[in-house]
Amino acid sequence: MNKNLVLICICVFLLSQSAWANCQITGNGLDKKVISSCEKNEVKTDCNKTDYPKEAVKYKNYIKQLQQDRATVYNALNLTDEQIKVREELIEEYSPYYEQKLDELLKESFRLKALECANVGKLEINRCKKKIKNIKKDIEKCIKQENEKFIKCLTSLQRSKYNLIKELEERDYKEDAHRKDYYKSNPQMVPFGNPVRCPKPIGREG
Repeated sequence: MNKNLVLICICVFLLSQSAWANCQITGNGLDKKVISSCEKNEVKTDCNKTDYPKEAVKYKNYIKQLQQDRATVYNALNLTDEQIKVREELIEEYSPYYEQKLDELLKESFRLKALECANVGKLEINRCKKKIKNIKKDIEKCIKQENEKFIKCLTSLQRSKYNLIKELEERDYKEDAHRKDYYKSNPQMVPFGNPVRCPKPIGREG
């Protein structure tokens, strides 16, 4: 009985090690098959570090939500056919860039998790963290540039309306952040109605 138990433990350990062996980085980075393999097997590992791939997916969803919120704001401005054309051209221009950067973010996140689980030196880990941070900065910068290009085609009345919407978003975001800090410092207090947190204002750098 004891021998069988020992053999089972050894098999589980070897399977856990092979799962992360598939996540090793090649010179050209991670491909989609490796990412898929890591996503399926990462739960089996004994690594208790931060789940960077999961955080990368959250950031990707945040960017998509940001774009959807911005589209809603644009629809509220009663755009002309010419302005709608400008908006569509900007989407066509910037969408491939976002996809590329978000793909890089996910790959580097898997790489960082693999490095931490392998207990490599802090220098290599910090380099990877810096690269991830720079990718996020590039995405935020691109969102801001795209937004500024679109604003140029708006009329003065539309810009005033847009600025008002931005002010209201900024106020809601600050109020929500204040509520979050309050409940964090008072853990026994529970928000009434379980409200959904307000997303960051459009174009806001995080």
